[in-house]
Amino acid sequence: MKDFNPLVTVIIPMYNRENTILAAVTSVLNQTYRNLELIVVDDCSTDNSVKVVKQLDDDRIRLILSKENKGACVARNIGIECAKGEYIAFHDSDDIWHKNKLEKSLYYIKKTKADMVFSSLYKQGEKKYPTGRIIPRTNLNDMEDKVGVLLGKNCISTQTIVLKKEIIEHIRFDETLPRFQDWDFALQIALSGYKIYFIEEPLVDCYELEDSITKNGTKAVKAYEILEKKYQNQREKNKKAKYTFYSLAGNLLEQNKISGASYFKKAYEQSKKRIDWLRYILAKVRLFRFCTLCADKLHLS
Repeated sequence: MKDFNPLVTVIIPMYNRENTILAAVTSVLNQTYRNLELIVVDDCSTDNSVKVVKQLDDDRIRLILSKENKGACVARNIGIECAKGEYIAFHDSDDIWHKNKLEKSLYYIKKTKADMVFSSLYKQGEKKYPTGRIIPRTNLNDMEDKVGVLLGKNCISTQTIVLKKEIIEHIRFDETLPRFQDWDFALQIALSGYKIYFIEEPLVDCYELEDSITKNGTKAVKAYEILEKKYQNQREKNKKAKYTFYSLAGNLLEQNKISGASYFKKAYEQSKKRIDWLRYILAKVRLFRFCTLCADKLHLS
């Protein structure tokens, strides 16, 4: 790595994270890889988040104050426009990077000649998994049809991504999406033909807070509707991707106490399997979630 020492721009969107932003920023500044700049884009916080960042004495930090509250995707895109680095990494204001996150990411970029790398992460904060869990479970490197896998499901999280700046000259986070912006961002890159490599080792601790966007079921429904239309043509060519997309969409909606019947029906139309028909019927009569909870209790007992 001695002959590979590019400047890396790390971008953190921030909104009302006075209790977590210090730990998130510190985890970047304490990286074993030192040649970095950190851009924190504040999305009009109303708490002391900005004050916390301003108190940090490190000339690698740049704080950008947005004039309007427009969401994390707009903030990330502002960061991309202002980035000076040859490589760009994204981080979230409530998560923690492992100390060797950037070092490991750049190592694999050089070793595999990848345009973009991402890693698994250690997710915490869910009652069902009190000790945390490692996600994703999908090793994209083993998949022959990587684009097909991504068309079917989301297996890339924003805070694990490191990529060449040059490949996103014309790619940005979709500001119309209320959720799953990381999924869409990765799909844009994959469909453009760039090489993506998955690092199996978890390099990020992800904390799911009560006000986290990932807990918003209404936004999940809207995002799936947008993504269904946006990539409909690509998914029509891949029956397996269509089935996976519809099946997981139904499950996600049910987890958020919203009927997934319409998506389960589309999944059944692809597979013609009895289990998918059963999921559709259970969701239709609003018993799917009850049956799933019962099955989980039996499994955990």
